[in-house]
Amino acid sequence: MCACQCGLIEVGAMKRSSGVAGFRSSRLHELRCQANLSADQLAALSGISPETVRRVEKGDRQPSGRVLRALAAALDTSTEDLAPMSGTPTLKRLRQDKGLTQREIATAVGVSPQMVSQVERGVYGVSRPEQWAAAYGVSRKRWQAAWEAGREERRERAVGRRDRGGIE
Repeated sequence: MCACQCGLIEVGAMKRSSGVAGFRSSRLHELRCQANLSADQLAALSGISPETVRRVEKGDRQPSGRVLRALAAALDTSTEDLAPMSGTPTLKRLRQDKGLTQREIATAVGVSPQMVSQVERGVYGVSRPEQWAAAYGVSRKRWQAAWEAGREERRERAVGRRDRGGIE
């Protein structure tokens, strides 16, 4: 049992999902206990459901960017504290850390959410990188590095699929 006597015995293994990569459920639990908050109280402070708090804290799922940002704000910490980045972040990670959706980025740059998805994965480049960088709230240089990181990640997945005979 943990120090806060909440009954959580072990943090489960994180299942693969579309949530924020690198999220540490154990760190969320630690910060909630330090703040002397129940899961219900943290849910109320963060504006998310108690069930969502419980599921991400147990490691049953990764939080979305919006949920990560709300939890970090409620615990007076950074998203980086709850989900440390390794290496250069991708555009997806930059967006998630700001709690933005693909739809919000799409509206800001005047494209479809599907196009944002393709750009984030490095499938397509853009003609106005300054406008895209502003939508993500970063410099053009940081945006470009994140776009390249997403493109490289996509290439690595493609090579991995090819090496496994097309089976993932």
